[in-house]
Amino acid sequence: MAKQIIILGAGRFGTHLATRLSEYGCDVVIADRNSDRVKELAEDGFHAVEMDVENEDALKELGVAEADTVVVSIGENMQGSILATLALKQLAAKKIIARALDGKHGQVLEKLGADLVVLPSRDMAYRLAERLRDNAGNERQSLSGEYQLAQVHIGPALNGQTLAEAKLPQHYKVTVVLIARPNGGKETKPLEPRADFTFAANDVLMVVGERGNINRFEQDFGLKA
Repeated sequence: MAKQIIILGAGRFGTHLATRLSEYGCDVVIADRNSDRVKELAEDGFHAVEMDVENEDALKELGVAEADTVVVSIGENMQGSILATLALKQLAAKKIIARALDGKHGQVLEKLGADLVVLPSRDMAYRLAERLRDNAGNERQSLSGEYQLAQVHIGPALNGQTLAEAKLPQHYKVTVVLIARPNGGKETKPLEPRADFTFAANDVLMVVGERGNINRFEQDFGLKA
């Protein structure tokens, strides 16, 4: 029987997670209070539900106690994340995984009873740091089919542009999931790819996309461009 997983919050993290879990054959339900976002997800083939993910009665009706795992992937709303996690604990959810915005937020979620707390930016930064430390020759990791996770060192072509201005998903169909900026010596500083983030030459981007699209992006904006 396929694992039943409920994801609360349909932001970038929650949607990427739902996509990958669906590819693995899991039975995924993704819930969010944003009606437009829920409609978009439903049109894309997801089992999406519009609801207040902080409301204990709504969570009970959704069936969180019967799911194998519930993931709290609420974005910048720290209070909402905490309330949702507390409600899940009170409803005796079998396994609770919660996304934290920072270390202190993570500590609160752990005290509330989350079985696993993840900090996506930190965890991705650690993976990138290991790759940079090891100076790995292969800077790409296969995900599924032609999709890859790639490490791209950018040159001056993107210097001064914000992530929103660059419109990489529209022009190149690649998504930036993490940025590492040289911080003196061999150290790098992990940065979250927000819309207002401004690129600088020598930034290292972790991007996801199809191989051909990543190639085009690297040719236009990589160090050798």
